[in-house]
Amino acid sequence: MTHSDIYFFMKTLKSISFVGLILILLVLAVATVVEKLCGTNVARLFVYDSWAFFALWMVVAVSALAYILKNKMRFSSLLFHFSLLFILAGAAITWLFAQHGKIRLEQGKQSSTCLTADGGSFQLPFHLMLKEFKIDYYPGTSAPIDFVSMLQVTEDRHTEMGQVSMNHIFSYEGYRFCQNGYDPEQNATVLSVSCDPCGIGVTYSGYLLLFLSCLWLMIDKNGRFRTLLRSGVLKGGALALCAFASLTSEATPRALPKDVAEQMGGIVILHNDRMSTFQTFARDFTKKLCGSNSYKGLSAMQVVTGWMFYYDDWKREPMIKIKSGEVRRILNVETKMVSMADFINPEKGYLLDEELKQMMHGEAVADAKGVQQADEKFQIATTVATGSAIKIFPVKNKGQLAWYSQVSDDIPGDIDENKLIFVSKGLNYLNELVVKQDWKNCIKFIDKFKAYQAKEVGEDMPSASRLNAEIWFNSLDCTLVLGIASLLIGIVVFFFSTRKVAQGKTLPNRLVVSLYIIGVIFFVFLTVYLALLWYVSGHIPMSNGPETMLLMAWLSYLMMLCFARRFTLCLPFGFLVSGLTMMVAMMGETNPVITPLMPVLQSPLLSIHVAVIMMAYALLAFLMFNGVMALMLRAHAEQVQRLYVVGQMLLVPAVLLLAIGIFVGAIWANVSWGNYWSWDPKETWALITFIVYSMALHTKSLSLFGRPMFFHVFCVCAFLSVLITYFGVNFILGGMHSYA
Repeated sequence: MTHSDIYFFMKTLKSISFVGLILILLVLAVATVVEKLCGTNVARLFVYDSWAFFALWMVVAVSALAYILKNKMRFSSLLFHFSLLFILAGAAITWLFAQHGKIRLEQGKQSSTCLTADGGSFQLPFHLMLKEFKIDYYPGTSAPIDFVSMLQVTEDRHTEMGQVSMNHIFSYEGYRFCQNGYDPEQNATVLSVSCDPCGIGVTYSGYLLLFLSCLWLMIDKNGRFRTLLRSGVLKGGALALCAFASLTSEATPRALPKDVAEQMGGIVILHNDRMSTFQTFARDFTKKLCGSNSYKGLSAMQVVTGWMFYYDDWKREPMIKIKSGEVRRILNVETKMVSMADFINPEKGYLLDEELKQMMHGEAVADAKGVQQADEKFQIATTVATGSAIKIFPVKNKGQLAWYSQVSDDIPGDIDENKLIFVSKGLNYLNELVVKQDWKNCIKFIDKFKAYQAKEVGEDMPSASRLNAEIWFNSLDCTLVLGIASLLIGIVVFFFSTRKVAQGKTLPNRLVVSLYIIGVIFFVFLTVYLALLWYVSGHIPMSNGPETMLLMAWLSYLMMLCFARRFTLCLPFGFLVSGLTMMVAMMGETNPVITPLMPVLQSPLLSIHVAVIMMAYALLAFLMFNGVMALMLRAHAEQVQRLYVVGQMLLVPAVLLLAIGIFVGAIWANVSWGNYWSWDPKETWALITFIVYSMALHTKSLSLFGRPMFFHVFCVCAFLSVLITYFGVNFILGGMHSYA
């Protein structure tokens, strides 16, 4: 072949590879919308499981392979690309030859028939029988910790026992069984079944190559990352700021003295399916009603005990926050803060009743979500006022522990008479002491109450250190203030740094040191906060949206402090990213609600998967702010070029971490569900994000990314894919990952 023929051939391969990737991006994005609008089955039928989609991937893979082999690249980069091709090959083998289905087993009955997603079926070469199904619970609660199926496998005359539970697969002759569901009424279990020995082997080989190549790419002294890191442009400066707050004082309703209320805060209550402190319940209750941890200077415990003992005062107190204008119109109030009494009209009764009835019958209602939220707050206040939500009475009967409120109508009648009297009359006696303002005896009774709980619950009672840690955790509930302060510092420092860079000046060392010290203080506070949350909840705080946002804030501070010596612009970037993520974490709840960990999340791979993904997102956020600064300095070519080098340096570990995080998640899925990829919307958008940012690394093949301004604009716009992956999926597209 002539030189021109080779050039044309390479250009064709490049066009097929990258145009194919863009088509895949578009198809994947559209598929997630189709799944939302038309259902998972439609999306799988016309996209994910279609031959056209398979062919598109194969065309891209083959052209990319040919392009890679013809193109000269470093061995570490070559290994990385080959790992991706291995993973694609494993996926192709799985798609073509693997068997996937579900089998329903009733206790004592044999079965070998598996049903597939498309309505078909296949037979196992052996029979399965459910010997026993059980649910393990967190001690002293009704929250499940695990689902366990004991199986008997029969093949000819051979019999073997096996066990399936969450994150524990049972394998037999190439078939893998995972816990999928259960039917307590029929005493049956539902298992996912998969048979894919070849596909898993090839895919896992690809994962291993991926991890090794990512490590090699980071440590290769002649590779892109180390070369960029040695660049002499990574220097700069930063600044610091202070914030202020204001207080107002108004007439307050009656409440217990603070010391008495806080003493009650140490009582254990069953809340969110876990044994927690009454203080935690009070914090969540107060926050739910008025959006804050306190009200008119009263602590959360004073608020909740006020509702319990001084209901007539509190039902007229305007502390229920109503955001919906439509609901305020229905209640005939003008302000956002309303009282419980505002929901009731002497003639019409409960004012939201008509809208709720219409919604129940499927009729359209103006601002249905606002009506539901307002009704929820009213019902919560009602359950606290009546005492039905206050489950502080543990009763052990016939070896089983259950928690009751004083007004529970299902308290066992055959328990000890003295115990029954205490459960049904205990709070009445405490109320009498409150009316008499006999605070000394109130505290004595509260101590006796705690002793009763400890005796009744026994060894399942949370330790004193854990309860104290929970109280400390609640007292540190100022992450909203920390987020606001961090965001304000980040904004001011960002613009100040931009101005200095435009002038070709550096910031005074004293200011840089001051800001660094503030960053250390914020980082230490957030570290203590997350450590307490970890200890109190009993699991690493990575199981829901607020927790992962706080983790991302913590990682942003950590990376800011690590990188700031070489690249001081990381200081404003770190404060901005941490402040924004903490503010997002506070959007739904001022703090993450502590709940028992779902059984499927009880895997060590969860920690690795979430932490690595959050590190990648934090770096991509840094990259986005780096692009914003470059756009603001677009008239200064030298500074734009400098920020381009910084951006390319940040992009390498971000993409590699994103790749590792995605595929660690795939391994976790394979262990938990027997299928390492299911085209869940968050999986799909994580893959989209990976492909989008990966393209920016191909500066030789895609010359546009060698242009600094185009690269910066791309980094700002590409961050939209991160936002969709995290927030778009959680709040719009849904899916298995929408809890996170």
